[in-house]
Amino acid sequence: ADMLGVSIGNVLRVQASEMRLKRRQKAEEIAQKAPVKIVFPLILCIFPSIFVVIVGPGAIRIMTSLMG
Repeated sequence: ADMLGVSIGNVLRVQASEMRLKRRQKAEEIAQKAPVKIVFPLILCIFPSIFVVIVGPGAIRIMTSLMG
């Protein structure tokens, strides 16, 4: 900065702005990857329990009506 005759304040402002932009881009990238990472646990943990709660009572009623 001194060799080019530019004030250090301007250089630091530009660098700070670039660092904020990079940090924001990294956060957006991580946020876009989150849904992909959550699909597997969702399928293994949440969906089976929802299936049992929704289908279970109907299945029990059908079984009792078929058995007598």
